[in-house]
Amino acid sequence: MATKDFKLKIAEESDLYSPFDPDQEILSEDVIDYFTRVFLNKHRRLHEEYVIHIISDTPVNETRVKAAIRSEFDRQKDDLRYALKRLWIKLFALAALGIAFLALWLFLSATLETVGVEVVSIMGWVCVWEATSIAVLQRPELHRMQLNIERLTGSQIVFHVADDAEKD
Repeated sequence: MATKDFKLKIAEESDLYSPFDPDQEILSEDVIDYFTRVFLNKHRRLHEEYVIHIISDTPVNETRVKAAIRSEFDRQKDDLRYALKRLWIKLFALAALGIAFLALWLFLSATLETVGVEVVSIMGWVCVWEATSIAVLQRPELHRMQLNIERLTGSQIVFHVADDAEKD
């Protein structure tokens, strides 16, 4: 399996953590943004394994850094799971509402000839269209992000202390 190396350069360990976290267990927004941009929002090949290289000017507490990174990945996995669950609920609700409106339109169009009947038809088609849009466009994107975060959670994290030559 091919590996994809990603490097994160910091001056010291405290650069990884939120400045508001006295226990230094929560990653900073900049680090989270980096992981999101580099890993989650990119189309990656499914057969690639990730290796994260953290390069620091000073030694770091590897156990604490790994725990903070894993905790962030777990939080993002939970967020994506919740977003996908809500998306499925929205998809099925819109599909059911669309089918109900279209069934009502079929029933009313046989007996009435008013503008209101056409409005019911349009409402039904809009609901069906929106459900289709969710199923075809939004759900696959969230699913791809979920796969990436799963692979990221299982990635190897390697620590390096920068040499004087790398600091320049």
